[in-house]
Amino acid sequence: MNDTRFEQELRAGLRAESERLINVDRAWNRFLRGRQATRRRRQLAAVAVAAVVIAVLVPAAVVRLGGAVASRSGQPAARPVPTMPAGDAVVARLPVAGVISLASYGSDVWALTDTHELVRIDARTNVVTLRVPVAGLANETTVVTGGGALWLDGLGASGESRLLRIDPATGAISARTNLPAGCGQAAYGLGHVWVLCNGTDTVRVLRIDPATALVDAQTGVLPGPAYSLVAGSEGVWYISDDTGPAKVDPSGTHLTGLKITGPKYLNVHSRDYIGPPGGSQLVLGDRAVWTLDGNVSGRPESIAAINPATGRITRAFTYTEAADVTYDFWGLYATVGQGSIWMLAPLGRNEVVRVSMTTGKPLSVVYPGGSCSQYCMQIYAAAGAVWEPTSQQILRIDPARMPG
Repeated sequence: MNDTRFEQELRAGLRAESERLINVDRAWNRFLRGRQATRRRRQLAAVAVAAVVIAVLVPAAVVRLGGAVASRSGQPAARPVPTMPAGDAVVARLPVAGVISLASYGSDVWALTDTHELVRIDARTNVVTLRVPVAGLANETTVVTGGGALWLDGLGASGESRLLRIDPATGAISARTNLPAGCGQAAYGLGHVWVLCNGTDTVRVLRIDPATALVDAQTGVLPGPAYSLVAGSEGVWYISDDTGPAKVDPSGTHLTGLKITGPKYLNVHSRDYIGPPGGSQLVLGDRAVWTLDGNVSGRPESIAAINPATGRITRAFTYTEAADVTYDFWGLYATVGQGSIWMLAPLGRNEVVRVSMTTGKPLSVVYPGGSCSQYCMQIYAAAGAVWEPTSQQILRIDPARMPG
């Protein structure tokens, strides 16, 4: 069957991108560092999580649904995106170092550091109100909030998996739930805590009552492994290499069987493949499920929005890597909130981009500064703001001060 014009445009854009040379050793080392950091957060997380990298001031080919391919000519952009001074957009720099996860609960923002310290920040005043060490945490835990508590992955004395319930008033552990082997990624939504349990080419999902901290339902064994579990008003979802995005029934006993449908869009793992969404990360927001996939050997990053009720792809965008062309392997770090997609470019200069949910076009950009290392791979929309941890501090960005 002959390609449609749309498919031809996509392939042409990809071939143009794949022709440039790459430094394989340096790219592979960067990829390994990024993968380690991503595993630590699992929000891939970025809750998450994590953003498509766009250098809005450096011309780059953009392939969009129904759109043409803009050539990478090296000429200045016809309509440069507004660049906001860091002093205007960044309204707070909080002295919390080594953050590996962040989430909001009420008027507070909670951060977890790589030294297993929980830090509570009053989002109304930008003041740290509590610091407390938490014993018995798993190395790759993320902060989950809901059901009147915080939830963290823990380990027992013999290394067995546990889920820890944390009292938000004191930061103390109020309950410990023993979990089967292979369990360890939690999310909160639909009035329950959900935990992903991976086995050898299999996965199960546990549902936990937040009041009792006990498992009250679980799915059967499903094809796996799976990753990037998310839960919220849009439902409970995970993604696997075999099935792509999968939706768990609210009963917690089985999958809904919802099929992902809609216009074809680019899967970055092959320049010659156009088909169902791949993805390494899921993010919920704006009444949609967003699948995110990072750069692979010079091929574009991609993001798609799925209607959680129908499974239909409603929006899909594809971007080329442009933030730092000396590296070709890295993840995709994004969050959704305040009516926009927020994307993080951790390579080269630390760059945060506000992107339209409707068109996929960048709306504004800020270079907030800060020492990054591997920590500038997280971005969060929480408590009415955008938060980016760096190696030594947490940056708070006011969306109202960035055009969009």
